[in-house]
Amino acid sequence: MSAPTLNIERIELPNGLVVLLSENHAIPAVSINAVVKTGERFVTDEMAGLGSLAGELLDDGTASLTAQQIASAIESTGGALVTAGGYATTGVSVTLLSSDLELGLQLTADLLRHPTFPEDRVALAISKRLAEIQAKQDEPRIVAAEAFNETVFAGTPQHRPLIGYEERLAKITRADLLAYHQRFFAPNNTILAIAGDISAAEVANKVRELFGDWERDPGLNIPAVPHPRRQREPITRFITKDKEQVNIFLGHLGIARSNPDYYVVRVLDTILGDSPGFTSRIPRILRDEQGLAYTTYCHTARSAGLDPGRFVAYIGTSPENLTKAVAGLREQIELITATAPSNDEVATAKAYLTGSFVFEFETNAQIAAFLVSAEIYQLGFDYPQRFPEEINRVTAEDVLRVAREHIAPGNLTLAVVGPVDDEGKLLRSAKSE
Repeated sequence: MSAPTLNIERIELPNGLVVLLSENHAIPAVSINAVVKTGERFVTDEMAGLGSLAGELLDDGTASLTAQQIASAIESTGGALVTAGGYATTGVSVTLLSSDLELGLQLTADLLRHPTFPEDRVALAISKRLAEIQAKQDEPRIVAAEAFNETVFAGTPQHRPLIGYEERLAKITRADLLAYHQRFFAPNNTILAIAGDISAAEVANKVRELFGDWERDPGLNIPAVPHPRRQREPITRFITKDKEQVNIFLGHLGIARSNPDYYVVRVLDTILGDSPGFTSRIPRILRDEQGLAYTTYCHTARSAGLDPGRFVAYIGTSPENLTKAVAGLREQIELITATAPSNDEVATAKAYLTGSFVFEFETNAQIAAFLVSAEIYQLGFDYPQRFPEEINRVTAEDVLRVAREHIAPGNLTLAVVGPVDDEGKLLRSAKSE
């Protein structure tokens, strides 16, 4: 299959709002993806969880509509509306019939511009989050992932879970949410992507009507974010959970999406541990051949964003296989930095990446999400055509060079959660099973 050719129009309103439009008349439906370029990335540790909470609560009431009225309005169309706050972006996603587009745009504008964060809804959301924080302590894989992140991203906002911390989340107030909204929600910090069965000219006019009087914030101040640094020594953390399985995370700091080696890293990931079937070494050897786990993987590019993500390998296995599993991960990580992969491995990885790429543009929602990513990361709207070209240029020598550049086998963080003591020795109950 060939890469899709998208018909894209970019408009920037006088107030700074970036509008991205893509016509797709295959079905009478449309997706709206409105993104404010803020999130937990700009929240201090003292207010951890504020950004993601603000995004979650955008549809819990506006100056003119209650949460129930918002839900009823979208449900009456058979559509779907989701609001969320992530690490670097916050916003509203709407999918509905193209005949209901005007309602979708009205709701989107209202939620972005006039959320009220009602006291009772704030209290309810915080209560649910506190319960979720308690519940995840019984999920060893989550505990291990968070311990890994706390170590690898130390000193940066990425070290925290998006949901926040129990003791700090409980202190967040409606006033904090309103102040956060006032500080970061502005048209000159927002991207509005609309894809589907639309007339770009008509939609552009409607957007101007609904968003044109949203005043630009001339004093918009985007805080500097601490730059993470890759560790220069091995770090090990064992956390005791009396469970039937050990959850193992191994790795270190990764790369940012803007890194020029990104496309080679995608091929490297696919060879090492980020594809299904027998394409990747770690799943094939540790899962399929040695039978150590149902789930194991390794990747870098998947978490690459405005800030560097993580190079991470994961395996969940039986406690008695702990030593063998860790050794197996280390062996494959060391091997990829020692010897160039075979030409067949590279060809197979490239075929997988270019062949599956087309499926990232099957729905209007996927296209709208791509438009936002293309704007944030400055990918260019010809990216769907360029991606296969970039991948097909990668050689085995490129993979070896990039592996040596971006992977340090001797300086990895190991986070293990399961029936082990703080030195990594199996508990008696695990030994006897």
